[in-house]
Amino acid sequence: MTFSRPPIIIDLPMSKKLRVALVSAEISPFAGSGELGDFCSALAARLPALGIRISLFLPKYATPGIECLESVPVVTDLQVPIGQEKTKAGIYEVRGDDLSLYFVDHPKYFLRENIYGTATGDYLDNDERFIFFSRAIIEFLRHSGRPPDILHCQDWPSALVPVLLRTHYGGEPLFQNTATLLTLHDLSRQGEFPAESLALTGLSWNYFTPDRLSMNGKFNFLKAGIVFADLVNRVEPADPPGTGAGKHPPGLDEVLDKRGLTLAAIRNGRDEASWKAAAREYRELYLKARQLRRGGSIVN
Repeated sequence: MTFSRPPIIIDLPMSKKLRVALVSAEISPFAGSGELGDFCSALAARLPALGIRISLFLPKYATPGIECLESVPVVTDLQVPIGQEKTKAGIYEVRGDDLSLYFVDHPKYFLRENIYGTATGDYLDNDERFIFFSRAIIEFLRHSGRPPDILHCQDWPSALVPVLLRTHYGGEPLFQNTATLLTLHDLSRQGEFPAESLALTGLSWNYFTPDRLSMNGKFNFLKAGIVFADLVNRVEPADPPGTGAGKHPPGLDEVLDKRGLTLAAIRNGRDEASWKAAAREYRELYLKARQLRRGGSIVN
């Protein structure tokens, strides 16, 4: 991926191409150096060749990889609900040859060198930080007036995007054809927070039930996303193979099993050929998610 300084414009163009917004707390080389960040950049680099227009969404952390970019503001005063109040977000853009990268800016939440915490533990406001991140993306897409065909979310930090989209924005015609795909990378980290964190979403306590948002008395972001996303995909490691999408961690096994035909498994690439194959599989998932959102069904 190569980037240059873009014009100040909301880049959600009218196009016959399938439009996918990839949402993640990590995208290499801008933030994160592990499997998740590498996955996002590897997949995004290969999807344009398949006729897909990609927009990537990432918090604007204080990392060297982000600070060295010449991003420009698209929106500086986006009003984002958080709890009973609203706070401003900025959206910055860097446009590449075949994709666009958007940063969600809010110094209180993201002007930090680390993503999730320090050596002493996770940040105590991670619930608020990533609720804000998820809501800001939807508000920006609403502001743009042209949401993508697919919102492809990664792990617990963006797992609330499908939840918020189908609750707060579920009655808006603008989002009726926007499908959601949640990809699961690390099931050992599920985004578990106190029940009181639900208030930050603005959702009713009627949603805090074992069949929706709660697990073991806590607000479980990952579980919530699994329940609300149109399609769910569990990544299989590239090597060693065969670590089984059917083996779920305690607590999530029943939730995942209920997904039935809407739960998929795609193995990460190891080299150029296998990454191209993985990109083709994701394209098929995007098409299936769009079909589901438009009232279709999936069969074996």
